[in-house]
Amino acid sequence: MDSPVWTLLRGLARGLQMAGTFGLFGTAFLAATLLRGEAEAGLKRLGWVSLAVALLAGTAWFLLQAGYFASAGSWQDVWTALPIVVQNTRFGALLLGRSAALIAAAALLQCGWPRLGALIACGAVIAESWLGHGGAMVGAEGDILLATSVAHLASSAAWLGSLPALRLGLHHLPMPAAQRLAQKFSPLGIFCVGILVLTAAIQYFLLIGHPASLFTTAYGVTALAKILLLAALIALAATNRQRLTPNLPATRAQLLRSITWEIALGLAALIAAGLILQLEPPSMLGMGQ
Repeated sequence: MDSPVWTLLRGLARGLQMAGTFGLFGTAFLAATLLRGEAEAGLKRLGWVSLAVALLAGTAWFLLQAGYFASAGSWQDVWTALPIVVQNTRFGALLLGRSAALIAAAALLQCGWPRLGALIACGAVIAESWLGHGGAMVGAEGDILLATSVAHLASSAAWLGSLPALRLGLHHLPMPAAQRLAQKFSPLGIFCVGILVLTAAIQYFLLIGHPASLFTTAYGVTALAKILLLAALIALAATNRQRLTPNLPATRAQLLRSITWEIALGLAALIAAGLILQLEPPSMLGMGQ
């Protein structure tokens, strides 16, 4: 299970697991802040959908990663490896712990305690950092990568994970409330984008280093795709802020379409992120010098 196809499948499962985790956090976060007491039924349904995506994709990722660890030649080898992966790897312990945290967060959202649910879901989001390159490295460089990963994931989840709940609110709320929601979300988006760009630049410098590696390595090509997706997301967000939000209610339908595109591009970016975390960075191959 170490062929390019299996690597792609592991990356896809990991990216979808992140998408579900981000969605649950973003839903609980908006329910506790900008959408407090509004569109409650829709937010609860969105929370269940996000949890289902996270758990199903997490299960697929767990099986695929267990097979990779065991160099499995059959599914029987995978089943045999599962207890070992759970008991003896950081991956197994963290993935199961994060899944339990997401179930608790979803339950709290359903019970009307979105703040606590958002806090627990945020823990599940940033715990992903200990399954990345920063969590696997030691020394100052590893510490920097770990810290930037935590900030990168938290800001990504606060922005991208909140988009489905934002769209839900803009679609269902009366226009005055929808306008206030759009206006209040803009500063949050700007802050998150700033953190994303800064942390991505640090990660680029430490993990890729040389621009040529963006075109000559699998890691670099995937990173380039993620950069282009992020640029497209920022362009859409800028259009929303500068042209569509100020002209509500006339631009409501356009704004909803734009956010739908943001959600689609964000999902693609998370799948790219899931794949890139399955690949060896150029700097670790001695190619980032």
